[in-house]
Amino acid sequence: MKKIIVTAVLFLFCVFCFASGDDSTKNKRKNDKLEIRPIPVISYAPETRLLLGVGLLTPFKCYDDSATKHSLIAAYAVYSQNKQDYIYIPYQIYTKDNTYYIEGEADYYNYSYYYWGIGENRVPQELYNVRFPKLAINAYRKIKSHFYAGLDYYLEDDMMGTTLPGGSLAADTVKGSKGSINSGVGVDLLFDTRDSIFFPRHGWYIKATSYFNSPQVGANFSYNKVVTDISWYHQLADPIVLAVTQHNQFTWGDVPFNQLALVGGTRQIRGYYMGYYRDDILSYLQAETRIHLIGRFGFDAFGTTAFLGNYHTFPETPKPIYAGGVGIRYNYIRRRHINVRADVGFGVTSEYYLTIQEAF
Repeated sequence: MKKIIVTAVLFLFCVFCFASGDDSTKNKRKNDKLEIRPIPVISYAPETRLLLGVGLLTPFKCYDDSATKHSLIAAYAVYSQNKQDYIYIPYQIYTKDNTYYIEGEADYYNYSYYYWGIGENRVPQELYNVRFPKLAINAYRKIKSHFYAGLDYYLEDDMMGTTLPGGSLAADTVKGSKGSINSGVGVDLLFDTRDSIFFPRHGWYIKATSYFNSPQVGANFSYNKVVTDISWYHQLADPIVLAVTQHNQFTWGDVPFNQLALVGGTRQIRGYYMGYYRDDILSYLQAETRIHLIGRFGFDAFGTTAFLGNYHTFPETPKPIYAGGVGIRYNYIRRRHINVRADVGFGVTSEYYLTIQEAF
């Protein structure tokens, strides 16, 4: 399965680069040549213990002109002391004149997570292990300037491993607790006026995606998911950028527990472990102030207000979910302004993050 995923991504890379034109290598500027940058991965968490790995970043252009945006393919391979591992390959590819844009990821995880229940039905913390390959493809075509429409496909085969004896997942009282095959197709809309996909200083990014899962496309649960994002970037002064995003996620139908809207993670509502809360509907507003300090270093302060609920009760809590934090940025690939970010988020706990690129 791992070989299949890697082969699929390489195939997509070749197809879209060759589609951009057969003279894409002529008169290539030095700054636009293919780069491959290694990066170490290291973290620690109780469920993994020490986690070590290596990543590769590959920014490039499919066509060498001033109009075509830069693309990025990354690859990470990680192993933990608790014998967990994952391969994570995200990609963002633009063809000539940005006529086509494809984004997504190809992954394989053998990993452990915590579960606290769904909505207001809270349970004591349960540790569980799950193995899954994941393939996400969102393919867009430019309809007019800055506006794209396209189709998507999502596949995730969750094979549950060990669960907490006597817990709700072990008792099979939760949808998907014995595993699930998630396979869905949908339509996408995108409006993008950002000046950079790596570190925007101004512009809008508005996206709507949908996934309709059913047995007709290989799923064993029938459910639907719609996600919207509205992001705005504004340079307040030469060293200061304000970034704001509003996110909504709606799921309905026979939804497995690990496909519900999740609070927490490396990109949203930092300060909560991913999945600390989960339910049908999630809506949040997140803002960041990004400040260049000196040389390659920057500072970031962020905050989030979120609401979670279902179609009977929204929001579920009498007050919003709040989270905030600060971080340091290191401009790892200077010509493209691709940052390594180290964040600490404060919510129900303190959570630490070390990863590549901005949260949004």
